[in-house]
Parts: sequence; structure tokens; C-alpha cells
Amino acid sequence: MSPGRLWWLLRRDLARGISASKHHYRTLPRIRDWSWPFWNEAPQKVPVHVLTGAKDWELAAWMLASFFHFTEHAWPVVIHDDGTLPEEGKAVLTSLFTRTRFISRKDADKAMEKALKPFPFCYEYRGMHPLALKSFDMAHFAGGQQFIVLDSDVLFFSYPTEIMQWAKQTTEECWFNADVQEGSLLSQHEAVTELGVDLWPRVNSGLGLIYKPAMDLDLCDRALAQTTILRGHIWRVEQTLFALCGSNFGRGGLLPARYEVSLGKWSREDAVARHYVGAVRDRFYGEGLKRIAPELLAKER
Repeated sequence: MSPGRLWWLLRRDLARGISASKHHYRTLPRIRDWSWPFWNEAPQKVPVHVLTGAKDWELAAWMLASFFHFTEHAWPVVIHDDGTLPEEGKAVLTSLFTRTRFISRKDADKAMEKALKPFPFCYEYRGMHPLALKSFDMAHFAGGQQFIVLDSDVLFFSYPTEIMQWAKQTTEECWFNADVQEGSLLSQHEAVTELGVDLWPRVNSGLGLIYKPAMDLDLCDRALAQTTILRGHIWRVEQTLFALCGSNFGRGGLLPARYEVSLGKWSREDAVARHYVGAVRDRFYGEGLKRIAPELLAKER
């Protein structure tokens, strides 16, 4: 490791504090000690789709373990490799979640080249940023009519009643957690005038309950072609497309505030889950792992 890299790590660790650094270095790798003792029981039918890679696959493992633990069920897991997932990550995720389906970037690119051929602007955007795989690949590879989208930096703290109710019945609705502030790259006015869509406010796609027919590729293609969406931050495009599709479908909305997205140091007392967005990513370790690791590692043996 170069002196420059060591200096950068030291500055990062000092800035985020002792607790976050401790749980990043010590607790994060301990996900390998987690186990699920109920594989003989029937899992839920709705698949959980996760996009991950070299930088966050251990976070994804903790996220999934917390989801299994607090829902009290196993789930079919579909891992979308962003093109950087190392063999170690794939091996660990396979050992922890035995029904995991991996979709390599190579296989996904081949399949989506054909699927997006009628939608050239979607195809072009997909090549611009790995997050675009959430917008298109997850719906394409979802086997049924419903699927769950979970980002790697989400953690669960208690039983998610709303998710379980949605998953246990064929629910033709889309639900998302609510962002801290408006994150869409389209204004309400532009969405209405250019696309005829009354846009839901503050959609955050870190946690999404998706009814597959709502993901309208034609709408996405028109949005990318006709609006200013690609002039904004590229990492917000997929979230805006999810918001457009859900809003256009018109059934569903935002989950309760207990499915938290916040910039505070601590989660609300009644938080069911928290999405640790980039500005508070260190809290994933300093708060989230500190809070759930003793329970997950003690009871899932």
C-alpha cells in the first residue's frame, strides 16, 4: 500500500470517528460468521434484487442478513454484479445465502443489448453508469410480477410489516422509502408537460417494492430523450426513472417514515430500516452494525 493511500485512510478514519472505524474494520468482516438455520422452511416467493460490487458487497451481506433476520423468512436473492464483484465476494454471498442467483455483468450486457434494442436512449444510458442496471436489469430478470429492490447500504432493525403485507399478496403497487429532500432530476412541471406524469415527490430507490409491469421502458426512453434528466447528477438518473415509472403507474407511493432516510447521527427510535446514503455512510458502521451485530451473530448460529 502506498504512503499516499495510507495517509488517505488515516485521515478518513480520524474524520469518521473511533466507533465507525472500529466497526468497519472489526465488525464488517464478521458477516462471515452469520448463518441462517431455517433453510428447510419454504422461503418467500418475491425475489430480492441487489446491485453490488467490490466496494460494497460486505455491506450487501449485512443488509440481506438483517432483512432475513427481521422478516423471519428466507428470500430468493438475485445479485446483479456491477462488473467489479470479486470472487471472494461471490463465494461469501453464496455461502451465506444458499439460494442466491448471480447475474454477471457480461451475461447481463448480452441480455440487455437485445432487450433494450427498441429503446436506444435506455441502452445508451445503461452504458453510462452501473446504477442504470437497477432501472432495467432488475425488472428484466425478475421472474414474477413483484420484486424488491434493496441497496447495499440499507439495514433493518425490526419487522417490516408493510413489506410483508405487500409481498404476501399480489399487490399491483409500487412503494419506495422517502428521501430526505427532493432528489428527482425532473421538476413536477417538466414531468407533467413533457411526459404527462404527475411525479411523486422525494422518491428514494434504495428500498423499493416494485410491481414489474409498472417499469415502462417506453416512458424511460422518452424521459431520457425529451427531458433534461441527463443534465443532472448521473447517479440520480435511475432514481428519477423509478419515480417516473411508479408515478405514471399511479398505485402505491411512499413508505412510512419508519423506513428512514436521514442525515442525522442516530436513527429514529421506531425505525424499521435505515438507508445510509452517502453523506452518512459512516453511520452504517458506527450506528447500524454496532446496533444489529450482537443480535444477528448471537441468534443465527
